Amino acid sequence: MNFLKVLFIVIFTVLFLIFVAQHAYYVKLNFLGITYEVPLFVLVLVSFAVGFLLPALYFLVKDIRQTAFTKSITRGISYLARGYPQKAEGELSKVSRRNEEIALILLKAIAERGEIYRGEEVDIKRDAGFVDAFLGLKLLRYRDYEKAKGYLLSALSKDSSNLLALKSLRNISFLEKDLEACIKHQESVLKLCEKWEKETQKRILSDILSYASESLPQQRKDLLEKALDLHRSFYSQAMWIKYMLEKEDVKEAKKQIEKAFTMGVHNQVLAILSQNEEHLTRIMDIIKEKEELINPDVLARIYIKLHLFTQLRPLMEKLSQPIKLMATAFESHREMDRSCGEMLQELYKPWVCSCGESYNNYLPMCEKCLTWGNITLRGV
Repeated sequence: MNFLKVLFIVIFTVLFLIFVAQHAYYVKLNFLGITYEVPLFVLVLVSFAVGFLLPALYFLVKDIRQTAFTKSITRGISYLARGYPQKAEGELSKVSRRNEEIALILLKAIAERGEIYRGEEVDIKRDAGFVDAFLGLKLLRYRDYEKAKGYLLSALSKDSSNLLALKSLRNISFLEKDLEACIKHQESVLKLCEKWEKETQKRILSDILSYASESLPQQRKDLLEKALDLHRSFYSQAMWIKYMLEKEDVKEAKKQIEKAFTMGVHNQVLAILSQNEEHLTRIMDIIKEKEELINPDVLARIYIKLHLFTQLRPLMEKLSQPIKLMATAFESHREMDRSCGEMLQELYKPWVCSCGESYNNYLPMCEKCLTWGNITLRGV
């Protein structure tokens, strides 16, 4: 069967060439003063061949380069995923000048080796701001705020919608207590973020506004009202109640505390309010009325703050060990024991982040791991 196919092709080719030879039309070509007579069909075939081969050669070379580029990326990512950052860097450095997205992977390989400062010196593409934002974020982790801020601002100058840069600048502003800048950056984050994280970003902005209300007294009421409109978190609610108590609007404060009990965030709210003895005195009737609903540790700390040491005894069996030691010390009539209780009270940090860092007072953002909303009340 194959022999017949080959025979058919040969016969067809021979007949075609005989037909062409019998009907050949010659054209004259002049090259370097010499005139040639060339069959027209040969000229057409050569033109077709040249027209086909030149683009084919161009795309062949391009395809070879693209294949090498893809292989370098694949090998680099493979090395990085398998725990070989130095080998990954070697592969990715070949292609990072052409593509900023690949430069990001190269920087990750460098960061894996703990050499992020060397990443500043690497010759890579930086036109879109991706690299600057990544360097800014990593330097923020190293607490190098000035350098981090420089890179993050550079990233925003190249792309004003870079969410990574905006979030990192927000974090730096919070750490530096530049709360007006922090609010501004978070408002931009909220405007640009995707739908799935809108509620989270609203909560963060609400907490920032609530936190800023104490540092910006002239705007305090407006900030707190805006915070409550955005997201009614336990922190925004506690700060609003605190503001109402300072304004001696006890009726509104008690109304909001009732809401906190309804929402199930009363322990966190009371823990924040327990920092001020005068505030606790004004809401003591609600505390006594609902003491069965209040976490024993929170209730004990309230009684200690108000020097109601006789109220501690019924709670003793329900208290956590640190609060139990504190309560026992304060319940004692010995001056030395009470001095120990005061020391324990100063050392005890009721708020703890998921990273393990603990705080005396609630903060919207953990200053160690730089996460938002992960600080919770011990035992609640």
